[in-house]
Formats: sequence, structure tokens, C-alpha cells
Amino acid sequence: MRIKNIFSFIFLLAACAELAIGRVYDERLSIYGINLSLIISFVFFLTAVFLLSSIKKIILTRSKIILFGFFILLLIVNPILWLVYDIYEYGFFKFLNFILITVPISIIITEKFKYQDVKNIFLILLGVVFLLLFFALTGIFETPRPDGRISILGGGPIIFGRWMGFGVLALFFLPFKRMYLPRLCFILIFIIYCLISGSRGPFISLFVIFTLYLFLNFRKIFLRLSVLFLLLVAVFFGTNISNDLSELGRTDRVFLNVAKRGGSNQSTQTRYELVDRSYELMKKHPFGIGAGNWQIKANELDPTHLMAHEYPHNLLFEIINEYGLLAGILLLILILHVTYSSFAKMLNHYYSRSSLYPFLFYLWIFLLLNAMLSGSLNDSRLLFVTASCVLIINPLILKDSE
Repeated sequence: MRIKNIFSFIFLLAACAELAIGRVYDERLSIYGINLSLIISFVFFLTAVFLLSSIKKIILTRSKIILFGFFILLLIVNPILWLVYDIYEYGFFKFLNFILITVPISIIITEKFKYQDVKNIFLILLGVVFLLLFFALTGIFETPRPDGRISILGGGPIIFGRWMGFGVLALFFLPFKRMYLPRLCFILIFIIYCLISGSRGPFISLFVIFTLYLFLNFRKIFLRLSVLFLLLVAVFFGTNISNDLSELGRTDRVFLNVAKRGGSNQSTQTRYELVDRSYELMKKHPFGIGAGNWQIKANELDPTHLMAHEYPHNLLFEIINEYGLLAGILLLILILHVTYSSFAKMLNHYYSRSSLYPFLFYLWIFLLLNAMLSGSLNDSRLLFVTASCVLIINPLILKDSE
């Protein structure tokens, strides 16, 4: 039992590291000729195999059939599509990283995790957020960008913004004992750095989350706050406040202050073009084109206007385009099911102070909104991890005796 607990703890650490890195091998993590990502991956695979082999029986529920069915469908369909449409380095590693990192973590969570395991994995990930904040504050491992946005260890500003948003939700919704003032201070810091990153998706998603939270829990004051918010928006856009704030990092992209630099308007137009090209691809290739082939096939539709993006920045369109309509339908069913399940479980355990379901519900919505606005399948690994936590059979609450 002690060996099993040690392996489980080491797996938690290695799994969180893999979720943060997102790659089995990352050339950016080489120190003195030693690549840390390979060491982390070795430990992760070793402990993952141990835990997977210790699963004696899988109790299949409707929830698990949807999740596992989605994974299995991708595994079956993608190699066939590669044979038909060709395979490239980007698509190979994107698919490989998803299969080797996200899938085993998701399976282990649904089959092995209990309350404390789920809480621990998110607490460790919260530690990752604090580490990223430290790097941002000190400039350590920060990668300079022409647009001035924050990039740590080569990771994009959108990913950085997502991690800051995750930190806000973890500190606000995870059941902590007291520490109200320190949590509030870091929540404000994370919000500020989410804003400074210039990433609209994470910041807007945070706004939606807390609007939803107020609506579900404080409906009597929700209307008053809505009126106050509209007044603040009127003051913000009717004065020079927006121009003053745009001097702080790249907040102008968040507030759509296109008059100053024009970047936000261009980014929004690009999003429309990505959706339009994805829709046309769906009509021409309803059975999919294989992982990583979106850019090539999208540019074939209109060679006069080439797309610079390797994926459509929308998870649902990416799955439909690269793996086919059937995979897209299965993903949509999974999204609806997890949304309903997380909400229902949150309500069922509404009065439990130890319940993890409020955090899981709001985190799920936050990650889902981000996945529909930016990032690729592999960037959505935490979305599937959250879904797996929601689908755990045993209730994620502590009994009074515990």
C-alpha cells in the first residue's frame, strides 16, 4: 500500500508537469545538456503504466462510454486519414502528445482518483501558476515578442492568460480553510496579469464566469450590478481611461482599443476567416483530413488568401475538420453531458463546503469558452482532465466525519 501511494504521488507531480509543458519532449527545457522534459516523461510513463495496470475492473457508465469512445474514435480514424491525406511533423507530434499525455491522465483520473487526488492535482497546478507569475514578475525565462505580450519559456500569451485565469478560479472556488486576504490579493494579481497578457479569450471568459456565478447565487443584486456595469462601460469608452489603460502591457487588445494600434480589429477579422474556412472544409471533407492538415487543406480552398494559422482556433471545428463529423458530434455530446453533469452535481452538493463541484463546473465553462476561441486540441488537455474529474463516479465531497 505504501509503494502504491508513493507511485500515486509521483504520478501526480509528473502528470501536472506534463500538463503544464504539453509535450513529451520540449527542446526549451535543456539545462547543461540534460533535457528535463525527457526525464519528466520517463517518470510519468513509468508511474502511469503502474497505475493503469493496477486497474482491475473498469465500470463502464454512459459518461465513460462517451469520453473513452471519443478517444478510441480518434485513435482509429486518424491513422486512416493520414494514409489518405499524408502526415506532417506538426500533426504527428500534436496527435502524439495528446494521446500520450491527455488520454492516460484522463483514464487514470476516472478510474483511480478520489476526492483528495482531485484536489491535489489542482493544487499542484495552482503551484504552476504561482511559478509562472514569478517568472513574469522577474523576467526569468521570458521570451521577448515583437508585440510586447508576455511569453514564458516560449509559450504563447494566450496560454499564459489561461493559466492566470485558472489561478483566479482555483483560489476563488477551491475549498480552502480561511486565508481570505492572501487569496484575494493573488486573485487580483492574477486578474491583472491576465489582462496585461493581452489575451482577450481568457479575460472575457473570466468575466463570463463571474457574471454566471453572480446570476446563479445572487440574483437579487445581479440586476443592480448589471446596471452598474453598463454605467462603468459607458464611462470607460466615453473617456480617456481606455487610452490610459492601453499603456499597461497589451490591454488594448482586450478592450478592443483598435484606434491606437489596430491589432485587435485584425485579430477579430482573422477569427471570422478561420471559422469561414473551417465551415467550407467541413462541407468538402466531412470525414476529416487527418491531424495537423488543417492549414494545408484550408489554403487549397483559396490559394489567393493563405492562412498563416496551423489550426482553426476552435476545438469543435478542429475536431470536425481533422477527424470528421462523427468525432465532432461525439465531442459535442461530451460537452453537453459534462456541462449538465457538473452543474447537476454542483446543485446536489450545494451546501457542502468541501464540494469540488463548484470549482469543476466554473473551470469547465472557462476552459470550454477558451477552447472555442483559441488553441488546438493539445492546448485543451486541461479541458479533458476537468471532464474526467466531473465523470468520477464517487462524489467529490468530504463526509462530516472526514
